[in-house]
Order: sequence, then structure tokens, then C-alpha cells
Amino acid sequence: MRKILLFLIAVTFVILLTAPGALAQMAKDDMKTFYFGTIQEPTSLDPATIWDGSDRITRQIYDTLVNYKGSTFEPEPNLAKSWEVSSDFRVYTLHLQQGVTFSDGTPFNAEAVKFSITRMMKIGKAVAYAFKMMMGKWNETQMAILDPYTIRITLKSSFPAFLGLLGSRYAAPIISPSVMQHEVGGDLAAQWAIDHAIGTGPYMLDHWTRKVEVVLVENPNYWKGWDGNHVERIVEKIIPEPSTQRLMLESGELDAATHITMDDLAQLRNNPDINIVDTTGYSTFDFFVLMNTNKGPLKDIRLRQALSYAFEYDGCINTVFSGFAIQSVGPIPIAMQYPNQNLFVYHRDMAKAKELMTEAGYPNGGLTLSITYMSGQDWAMKILGVLTSNLGELGITLQPIPLTWSAMIDKITNQDTAPDMSVVDWWPDYPDIDGHVTGLSEQYFWGGRAPKDYWYYNSTLIELLANAAVEPDPAKRKDMYIRAQQIFIADAPAIWVLDLSLPVPLRKEVHGYVYNSMYEMTYTVYNLWKEPVSKPVTTESTTTAAPSQAFPMEYVLGIAVVIIAIVGIAIYRRKSKK
Repeated sequence: MRKILLFLIAVTFVILLTAPGALAQMAKDDMKTFYFGTIQEPTSLDPATIWDGSDRITRQIYDTLVNYKGSTFEPEPNLAKSWEVSSDFRVYTLHLQQGVTFSDGTPFNAEAVKFSITRMMKIGKAVAYAFKMMMGKWNETQMAILDPYTIRITLKSSFPAFLGLLGSRYAAPIISPSVMQHEVGGDLAAQWAIDHAIGTGPYMLDHWTRKVEVVLVENPNYWKGWDGNHVERIVEKIIPEPSTQRLMLESGELDAATHITMDDLAQLRNNPDINIVDTTGYSTFDFFVLMNTNKGPLKDIRLRQALSYAFEYDGCINTVFSGFAIQSVGPIPIAMQYPNQNLFVYHRDMAKAKELMTEAGYPNGGLTLSITYMSGQDWAMKILGVLTSNLGELGITLQPIPLTWSAMIDKITNQDTAPDMSVVDWWPDYPDIDGHVTGLSEQYFWGGRAPKDYWYYNSTLIELLANAAVEPDPAKRKDMYIRAQQIFIADAPAIWVLDLSLPVPLRKEVHGYVYNSMYEMTYTVYNLWKEPVSKPVTTESTTTAAPSQAFPMEYVLGIAVVIIAIVGIAIYRRKSKK
């Protein structure tokens, strides 16, 4: 028994020592599979319900009617091959691709488009708010099928951003009418679609191992075809630790990763095996700290202003974020339309912050404020760290509450559970200023819940945003959004921290990637391909990267359990014989 046990232990150590390199080499040699790591697995595969990182997978399965061209916000044909738009931006006539089928063989046509949009609006989640705003309730919509491949959508009022909305990564992707055979209790097949999918996109679901990976395979009947360079398979690895993502990227076990820390991104610039795609000037990825204006001490605007003055913006951006960001100019990033360059912008002024604290009745602080943030998200934790230090100088203690994204949203949308503050982020649902400022307001401040649960409410602002969304005159529209930004700053419902220019790390084997801020932290995998990288023979290391240690922990634990079990059985048998 002792010899057998020693042999098993020896074999285990050999596996532990050799497997990481073998796994990495296997991934690097696999030119037909795109491997990427992320911290968050999908909450659902239903494009009508998601509003989170689930779209890293759904974008590969479901097509939209339009795409965005290159790195721009310009709509380009996709499932809709052409269109006409009325001069008042109310009537949109879409001519659809012919000969397209869903992955289960169901024909794609105008009926499928009407079904998909109607279903999304009935379910009423995600970006359904924007469609409802322009099209009314689902049973009030005017969608006329002119022929099997032509659909005319008439809006309640002008909406210049509607074409862009049809390209949204959330809610706009087209799902097959055949999902209705899986409907239970009038749920429109939403429960089934959590982990099943029928789209017209280039990839199909192969399997989803919870908390481990999602694997997609080539849709052999994809309407754009498979000529040219493509990958046949996608593997999304669920890796909660950003440091592990970096190690696996460097070892070659991943081709890309969505959640690498700012510190590690700065280091990866020196790794010759990695391309760092610079997004400076293109990003619409905002980070800000919500302040609850509806209850608690932060109902006092003087305290909210004090906190805005206390934050150390320059140090946070240049040191903590390694220069991969710029300070936010209010709630609208500079890459969007109509940023207000003359807007008042807070800068660190501790004397002013203390003066406001005294006016509010807290000359020595003495406050404890609860604050939620997304667990494991490096950027949120960095902002929280800076904020904790800064507010400590005012005598304010923060009580951090780490949560998953969905749990955090559930908490902040109910004042019975809402904290005093929350570190959050936003990028627009569609490429229009309305998709940014109205979207973040609906998500965080006042949308989709009873007035008692609002974090911040200003009736003048809400009316202004509603009117600006439907204003066809660009000059008038710009003026409205500039005034809206002024109201946001005057009311101080948030500390507007930074616009994150998040670089995209890719292995040099990956080709075809084009950054677009409307697809932030996702990949248009159909456009990607991989080629081996030829390297000159050398006896010296050319990389500063740490050696791979990214052998999956579940394997290590599994092996350890086997060894412990064997040892336990051996000990038990020996005692039984005595």
C-alpha cells in the first residue's frame, strides 16, 4: 500500500508540474478556437433580458438589424440590408436580408423581426425602456409588414437615434419565433432562453458549465458564410481573479481577457507576446460614485458637494489608473455628442470640502456611510480605495459592501435596502447621447421603479431629457443636453470620477480586432482569426512576464481530494486489520 501511495503522489506531482505548460501550449497551438477570460458568467442567454456582461456570449449567437461601422457610431447594414428614414425621423422602412435562417432552420423574415421586438417589449427588461419610449406599449406599436422581407416601423415622435438603437447589444438582437414552443405560463420562453439560444449569428451554444466556461461552436448555416479567415469555436472562461486572467493570457491559455487590472495592463505593455490596443479618445466607459439623495445624510447637497471636492481626481487617474483614463466632464464622456466643455468640473479642494462639512453641521465628520461596489472589479475597488482615503480626511468612515452586479442593482433600486453610496459604471446602450445620459439615469436614478425608490429626481431635468431625445433639430438638441448637464452638476447626485480608456489586451496570434466603444469589453469574434507567431531563436528571455501558474484550481483541488481519500482509505484499512 505504501508503495502504491508513493507512486500516486509522484504521478500527481508530475501532473502538477507539467500540465500548465501543456495546457498553455495546447491553447496556443489551437488556431481555430478563440479563448477569452472574464470575471462574470452570463446571467442569461436571452437577448431580451440581459443588461450586463452576458452579451460577451449573446453577441456571438444573435445578429442585430444593424451594426456599427469600424470604430465609429455610424450604422451599417446587417440583417437589415438597407433602409429609408422619413425626414422627421419617425418612419423607418427596413429591407431585410433574404435566405437567412435561424440556427434551428426557422426562416428569418419580417415576421421574425416583429416577433422579436414585440417579445422584448412585452418582457420589459434591459433596453426595452428606450423602445417603449419611442414605440409605446407592445400592443400600441406600429410595425407594418409590407412584404415578407420589408417592415415599416412608425414611432410616436421623432427619434434621430432609432437606427443606432436597432444595433444595441442589449435587447435589439433578433431571436427566433420558434422559442415560443418552450413557453411556460406565459413567460415568452424567458426561462428556457436563460441557457438555450436560437439566433441567426455565426456561433451556437455547445455547452455551459456553470462557473467554469461557456463554449460556442460554428453555426454551419451562417448567412455570411465561412470563407476567409475565422475561428470555429469560442471558449469563455469564467475566471474571478484578474491576476489569474493575466497569467493565463501570458502563458497562452487565453487569447484575450476582459478584466485585467490597471497595474497589470501597464506591465503587459512590456510583453512582446501581447498586443495592447489603445482606446484613448474612443471610450465612452464612465465611472462615478452615486450618492443617495433620497435618504440619510447625503440628502443634504452641501455634503454631496463636500465629497465631490474631497476626491483626488488627478492622483486617481495618473497614479492609481496608470494614466488609462481622463477626468469626467460631468455625466457625458467627451467621446459622445455634445459634451459640455464649459461645464463646471470639481477638482480636489479640501479647504472647500471642510467648509461645506461645517455648514452641513459636521465640522469634525463623525459619519459612517455605506457603499456598494462590484466584487472583484479592479476599477471599482481602486476608486473605492481613493474615496476611502479622501473621506477619512473629513472624518467620514465608509462601510464597503461587495456584491455581484445584479445583486448591487437589486439593492440600489429599493430604498429599503439602498446604501448611502455606490461605485458604478456606464457605457451607452446605443450610440447616441440619449443612450448614455438617459440610460444611466433610468438605471441608477429614477427608472423602472416607484418614486419612493428613486436615488435622485428633478422634474425639470426629466422633462428636458425626454424632449431632447425626440428633437430633430441638432442645434436645439445640443442646447438641451448642455442644459441637462448643468442641472446634473448643480444637483450633485454623483461624484463624476473618470472616463476609462480601457486598453484591450490580445495575444499576438489574434488578428482582425477593431475596437468600438459600443461593444466595450466584448469581441466580434466572427471577424477574428489566429495565426502562429514565428519567433527568432534566442537563448535569452525577451519577456518580463511571470511564468504561468494558471493550472485550474479546481483540478488541483480534485487531485488533492483523491490523494486524501486514498490516504484515508489506507489508514482505515490498516486500523481495521489491527
